Amino acid sequence: MPTEPAAGRVPLALLALAGIIVLTGTVGLAAHLAAVLSDSELAQEIISAGSWQDLVAALGAPISARREGASADVPFAPVLAATAVFSLLAWLVGAGWISRRRAIPFPAALYLWGFRGWLWWLMPIVWESLGIAADVARWPDGQALWRGSLPFWDALQWAGWLTQFFTLAELLHPRPCDPRESEGVPRALWIGIAAYFVCFGAMNWLLYEGLLVPHGDSAMYEEHIWNLLHGKGFRSYLDRGRLFLGEHVQVIHLLATPLYLVWPSHLLLELCQSAALALGAVPVFRIARRHSRSTTAGALLAGAYLLYFPMQYLDIAADFKTFRPNSFEIPLLLMALDALERGRYRTMLAWLAMMLLCQEDAAVVIAPLGVWIALSAVLRTSFGSQVAEFVRIRGRAVRPSPKSNDFSYATFGLGAGLALFGVVYTIAVIKVILPWFRGGADVHFAQYFADLGETSAEITLNVLAHPGLVLRKLFSVNSAIFALALLAPLGFLPLLSPLRLAVAAPLFGVLCLSEITRSPLHHFHAPLVPVLFWAASAGLPNVAKLFSAARRCWARWRGRSRSTHPDPLGIPSEKFILSDRVLPVAGAPVGARGGLRRRQSPVNVAAAAALWAFLSSAFCSAPITFSPLGFGFWDVHSRAYWRGLYVPGERARRFPAAFALVPAASRVASTDYIHPRFTHHGRSYDYSLYRPSVPEDTEFIVIDVRHPHSRLDQIKELHEPEKWEVLDDHTGGYFIVLKRK
Repeated sequence: MPTEPAAGRVPLALLALAGIIVLTGTVGLAAHLAAVLSDSELAQEIISAGSWQDLVAALGAPISARREGASADVPFAPVLAATAVFSLLAWLVGAGWISRRRAIPFPAALYLWGFRGWLWWLMPIVWESLGIAADVARWPDGQALWRGSLPFWDALQWAGWLTQFFTLAELLHPRPCDPRESEGVPRALWIGIAAYFVCFGAMNWLLYEGLLVPHGDSAMYEEHIWNLLHGKGFRSYLDRGRLFLGEHVQVIHLLATPLYLVWPSHLLLELCQSAALALGAVPVFRIARRHSRSTTAGALLAGAYLLYFPMQYLDIAADFKTFRPNSFEIPLLLMALDALERGRYRTMLAWLAMMLLCQEDAAVVIAPLGVWIALSAVLRTSFGSQVAEFVRIRGRAVRPSPKSNDFSYATFGLGAGLALFGVVYTIAVIKVILPWFRGGADVHFAQYFADLGETSAEITLNVLAHPGLVLRKLFSVNSAIFALALLAPLGFLPLLSPLRLAVAAPLFGVLCLSEITRSPLHHFHAPLVPVLFWAASAGLPNVAKLFSAARRCWARWRGRSRSTHPDPLGIPSEKFILSDRVLPVAGAPVGARGGLRRRQSPVNVAAAAALWAFLSSAFCSAPITFSPLGFGFWDVHSRAYWRGLYVPGERARRFPAAFALVPAASRVASTDYIHPRFTHHGRSYDYSLYRPSVPEDTEFIVIDVRHPHSRLDQIKELHEPEKWEVLDDHTGGYFIVLKRK
């Protein structure tokens, strides 16, 4: 980077350099936008197909079909003009704001904002270059990764650009705080928590009212509580009536039973889940504040948690499954990690025990967490810290002390015990507990890994015997995109705390072995979310260390460069005196806040890094989330459009007429999405497409004709008039009710 003068005015060469960067970034961004809009598949990584067609039509570009998908000949001139107008206004207005906030001359602000801000606009040029390289190399996996990374690449560009503006304009005013002193959660964060709860609580409620919530893996959990309270056992008749513990070790939702006695509704569980996920921001704030020594950084990272789309998809999944007990793993593990850092190990164990009630996959995180605790006990010793220092500082040998009084046998034993428990518990669940409740059958989730074997034992043997197959799955394009989806919304901050991030590695590796589980849009990744925010919190102070190391490397390189290429003017730097005919800028005492070169404190750097994570989470979520902050929420062509999802339609208004025909004491079979409404009947059987017939004791069948999961040609009971009577239709053809004769 060019040398910024320590005093005086900005040379014209630096202003020209800033102008060149702004121009290059503007042209590059315009070319990037035109290229993305020209390819329907690329555009649909960010916007819907319908919106792409409307936007291309507005630009007057003809659409042509091709084998890979539609394409359009987007004219470059209007895209460049719009981008140039936005770029110029942003440069001038932003520079004016920076000039006023920092009390520096306008040309100096132009240089700073243009140079540092528009460097982020060069990212699309890099992305396009990588795509060209993948095409030239004829590397299909590289092309797929290049396409799949588009939304994250663009999101990080805008997040970095705005973070640079906030930093230059000094809009962040973090104050150092003592992490040992307790401090209340900021009011702004409480507002964010309340906004999340209201937003997702309302969306869940309206999805249920609109008959869009499936029974399986969602409303079935409310049926567990109802059946248990009415003497039918802890079961759902979705699983052929067997006890649910044959599917998962999930009993956390039973803790809502006291409230359920007052309000026996599926919506109660929905609201409990949304509240629990929202309150997970509180331990995130505490952990981040403790590491960054900044309340501002803690609040911003907690805000990033609320905007983190992999967490939001635990509230409303891609297939609109709106309640999963393993969602509670997120706040419970966050509370456990907060207690761990405060040294309250008993409290941590209590939270971890509750986490095990959510789902058995919690043990896959608890085991490596135990390893981390044991390793940290070793690293806290004099020997361990000196070894770590030796590894961290290249070429600087430190003689380790042979004795140490810092080693904690209790902490080491706790970690080792947790690690051993996690392994033993996982094996016991897979090989003993679940099969016992399934009558000796293998666990149902073994089918997720069918590429590796048909049973859990066969899968384990193949993993050990064929490491190449496992490595191909771990390093596949889909696994890389999965990793990007988890890390990019946090600005890759978890990578700055690799040992903490390693706690998530075993479960992440398991999820990458299956196409079903390798996605942040469902529920399988729940235990990973707390570990990622824990690592991101610990990574905040490391950003300042990283910048300091980069500055030292730059200074060393400049020193070699100057010694190799002496100053052509022959003036030693210590004798160089600036004229008074230049504008005062960096380092000059212009006003109370003048000067460009400011050595940021670690607290300020941590706050800026937290802001980067907050903005990255917001921009990464925009093309993906179901919330009002997403593009799809307002896009009439999107499946996430608010009128299509959150406004109950005619189908929902017609349903009560069909529901009234079925007595509460009867045994009823129904198709999915209306099945949750019959769970309080005598028995409620599932009659979706994957159910070839209804049980013999079924008295009524209710068929949702207008839902895509219902197909009349597969309902054989309609062709058995001697067994089934079709009741009079009072729903206008939306539902069919059959009664056994």
